[in-house]
Amino acid sequence: MNKVKTPLGAKISALLVLLLAAGMFVVFFTADYICAPLDEETKVMIPPGASTRRIGEILEDSGIIKSSLVFRLIVRQQGVENSLRTGYYSFSPEENIFTVVDKISRGEVLTYRVTIPEGLTLEQTARLLAARSGDFTEEEFISAAEKIELPFDYLPGEDPEIDYRLQGYLFPATYDFPVGTQPEIIIRQMVERFNRELTAELLERAQELDYEIHELITIASLIEREAQIDEERSLISSVIHNRLDIDMYLQIDATVQYALPEWKSRLLFVDLEYDSPYNTYLYPGLPPGPIASPGRASIHGAFYPEESEYLFYIANPDGSHNFSRTFEEHRLFRIR
Repeated sequence: MNKVKTPLGAKISALLVLLLAAGMFVVFFTADYICAPLDEETKVMIPPGASTRRIGEILEDSGIIKSSLVFRLIVRQQGVENSLRTGYYSFSPEENIFTVVDKISRGEVLTYRVTIPEGLTLEQTARLLAARSGDFTEEEFISAAEKIELPFDYLPGEDPEIDYRLQGYLFPATYDFPVGTQPEIIIRQMVERFNRELTAELLERAQELDYEIHELITIASLIEREAQIDEERSLISSVIHNRLDIDMYLQIDATVQYALPEWKSRLLFVDLEYDSPYNTYLYPGLPPGPIASPGRASIHGAFYPEESEYLFYIANPDGSHNFSRTFEEHRLFRIR
């Protein structure tokens, strides 16, 4: 019995119909899984080391997607299996499974912005960051700062007289950190930012002055706590340098305020006798280390003091200072 041959065109048509039907089946099957079933914004943490399967399960359990299987299929189809990034994410009701995959593959994690002002101590910086982050305590940040190892030779080593070895080296600036960032990463970024500020020109200038970087950053921190007007920073620096050159006690109130158990806006004579290596009324030379984090202007002022013969300055009510060459001139300003 002879078989009836099906024309080639009919075979192609049948194949197209079959493909179309299969395509329609896939569309109808997955359409319900494309849009996120969210009623409100939802946050989720993708932990380090999570596989694609695990990420899909976390998203499905959180109600962000309807099918972890469809999620894995799309991840595979888009070739982003190795691009899924950990961190905290936020997803809105407008999301669909494709935008979810795209967001995680690009690492569009939640971040928070924090501004660290000039002149904060390490403890104050830790308190501010802990409050802004909510992921660690002030004590955990300080502990991390004491333990972390960093590849910068100018950082001080173990010294019993130094309160915190990274005091002065957490550069004050505005930072954006991913939610959940741990103290070690924050500290590393802040010190690396400080290191970028320490240009080759400044390193060369330190050699010209015959000062260690740690000494100049200590001077910068004194300027930061004493100066309120940018134009005066180099003049205050000149007073500090001039006194150091002749082995004259610095007698800087900010060092006493730092040394005291509790900060005082107005010092008494008895406070000047408080025994601490940071008290420049009692101990000659510079304190063991910085008393705060200096900003760029104070750092520049420390490295480039104004050429002057000033040995004294006294603050005015508006934050400016009067500068004097002799104690007699200084005393006249004090009694005005």
